[in-house]
This record gives sequence, structure tokens and C-alpha cells, in this order.
Amino acid sequence: MVKARIPVLLLSFDTVRRLGRRMSGLGKVLTKIMPSLATNLPKLEIDIEPEAYAVGSLVSSFIYGAVFSLIVVVAFLAGESDPENIGNFALGTGIGIWFVFFIMHLIYPSIVVKKVAAQESKDLLFALRELMVDVNSGIPLFWAMNNTANAGYGQVSDDFRLVVQEIESGVSERDALRNLAIKTESEHLKRALWQMVNAIESGATMKGALAGIVDSVEKYTYRTIKNYSSNLSFLMLIYMFAAAVVPSLGVTFLVLLSAFSDFGVSVSTVSTLVVGSAMMQLVLIGYMSATRPSIFGG
Repeated sequence: MVKARIPVLLLSFDTVRRLGRRMSGLGKVLTKIMPSLATNLPKLEIDIEPEAYAVGSLVSSFIYGAVFSLIVVVAFLAGESDPENIGNFALGTGIGIWFVFFIMHLIYPSIVVKKVAAQESKDLLFALRELMVDVNSGIPLFWAMNNTANAGYGQVSDDFRLVVQEIESGVSERDALRNLAIKTESEHLKRALWQMVNAIESGATMKGALAGIVDSVEKYTYRTIKNYSSNLSFLMLIYMFAAAVVPSLGVTFLVLLSAFSDFGVSVSTVSTLVVGSAMMQLVLIGYMSATRPSIFGG
């Protein structure tokens, strides 16, 4: 797993470490809010103590709050508002932004871990197929993993590159694969690695183990595609209802209603109907994109 970055963190890792050493007591209190930092940071190859990261997050989020407060003050002064109201609103905005960004800093490592796991699952099937073909061709496992590491399978290739580097540094194949299995959050990669470790420990042939792993991942992939396709049919029906039925029939219903009552159809009424339909479409598109399996790419 490659060393990750935390884009929302405004401070360098060296600065965060120094702050952590100076305010270690505060860091221990803050880490109780998000205990998973102790496991997520090592998985991302980030060499920072959880206490130091929590303190750095507090300071970084304070900077965000101060900047937003300054923006609010400038905006209100440009509008010639009451200075007392400016101060109260700017202070409230700053505290709110500070709190929101602090929580965002704390949960961001877990988001990155899940994102890396999705990237691993995306290319896992193709990487395992190449690994199986190489082993079946008589290539030793080490060189098969080396070929997979250099084959361009995204995050999976990066993971196997770390395994190869560990083996070259003197770590056994079994221990290197076990280390990756402990780090990764991808369920299927973890399962594949543990089966490979068990095959090495038991002396079983790696050909049979890899064949079983590939077959299991293939079945999961086909099942995921089938489930998404069935859900997509229902979502597309709702989308067509929101995009076509609601605007057209909605306007027709309002016109008919106005003919039998005092209810008038104004520009604002039609605009509200159109905007509501557009928002519903955006929500559906966002949901379809968010639930799309990672095997589809992107």
C-alpha cells in the first residue's frame, strides 16, 4: 500500500510531529474521539502518531475557521453592515467551520483507507489472473508477483511491489504476503492473500489455490454486476418519472386545477416545479454514481 496524503491537512507531517510532541496530553484526549486513527494511519504508511495527527488536525481546522471568519468579515464590510452583527456572525461561522473541519480531518484517514480498498478490488481479478497464468506456466511465485507488480494493475500492482521489495530485503514470501493481508482493507484481496499464505505453509500447490481464488472473485464480480443492473432498472424508472412525467403532467394538472378554482399558475409555481424536478434528477444521478461497483472503473 503506497504512502498516502491527507489533502485537507494544511500542515506538513514534520510540523504535525512537533506539535504532537509539545501537546501530547491534548492529543491523547482528542484521539478518544476517533480511536480508529491508531489503525488507519499505519495502513496508509503515514509515520505519525495518532496523538500528533489529532493535534495537527485541531490546528489545521482552526486555520480553516479563521480564514472563513475573515472572508465573512470582508463580505459584510463590503455591504456596510452593522459591525456588531459582523463580529457575532463571523465568530459563529468560524467556530462552526472549525468544528466541521476538525471532524473531517479525523475521519479522512478512514475515507482514504476505504478508497484504497475500492481501488484494490477494482483491478484484483485481472491481477490474480496474470498471477495464475504465470504460476501455471512454471514461473516461481516471486517472479510472478514481480510481473504483476510491473503490469499496471493500479493499486494492486503497488501492493505487490511492496511485497516484492520486502522479499528482496530478506523477508520470506509467507511473511511479506501476511503483512499485506493485515494492512489491506479489501475483503477479497485479504482473502486471496491468506489463501496464498495457507498454501505456502501447508505445502499445497499454488496453482490450485490461485484457481480457487480467481473463481471466487469472478463469481463475486458477476453477482455484483447482476445486482447493480437490477437496481439500475428501478432507478431509471424513477428517473424517467422525475425527468419527464413530473414536469409535463405537473404543469397540466396545475392548469386544470386553475380552471376549476382560484389557484393560479404563475411563473414561480412552474419554476418551483422545474427546479424540484431537476434536484430530484441530480439526487438520483448521484446515488447511481455512488452505488456503482468499482469494477466499472472511475
